[in-house]
Amino acid sequence: MTLDLDTFLVALYTILDDLYHTQVVPQLPRSPGKRPELSDSAVLTLTVCAQWLRRSERALGRYALTHWRAYFPRLLSQSASNRRSRRLAGVLVHLGPLVAQALAAWTSVYQVVDMVPVPLLRRCRGQHHRLLATEAASGKGGSDRDWYYGCKLLLAVTREGVSTGFVLAPVSTEDRWLGEAFFCWRACPQAEPCTPAA
Repeated sequence: MTLDLDTFLVALYTILDDLYHTQVVPQLPRSPGKRPELSDSAVLTLTVCAQWLRRSERALGRYALTHWRAYFPRLLSQSASNRRSRRLAGVLVHLGPLVAQALAAWTSVYQVVDMVPVPLLRRCRGQHHRLLATEAASGKGGSDRDWYYGCKLLLAVTREGVSTGFVLAPVSTEDRWLGEAFFCWRACPQAEPCTPAA
């Protein structure tokens, strides 16, 4: 069964809006000033849609202007949308497991775990600690095994395409330690994963 894009959009918005208002809003400080033109739930929905559809933010913005004006009558400019998406990145990470739970992802027959490179710079020389401190490093990765500066992402996904968890680490981290941390935190989110010294 294929799901049309409008149905997917409405279902995604409904889930994200419910979770945002029950899980995030009570923890937010009250901010003075007028309400934003586009709600946080709508920004989160468009951000997830861009990733799900494998479109750039600019391409999704053009598509939304053409096809989704009924859903989003006041769309933001490209730069304002990017700023809001970046500001809500932590909220999206917090909501990820809750969305997986709402979609009953844990009842899936199996999950696929894979590692993908997240390059920030290509063909770099030396270390670039001033950019991201210890969050990124230089190393080889990806299908071409080329040098890059950045991170690597270990991601678990159900056969339906729902992400059930991830770990992000500098590219210089060995895969086995990333897997150890992933499964350790999946069993107990407060646990300390094993270190090479241990």
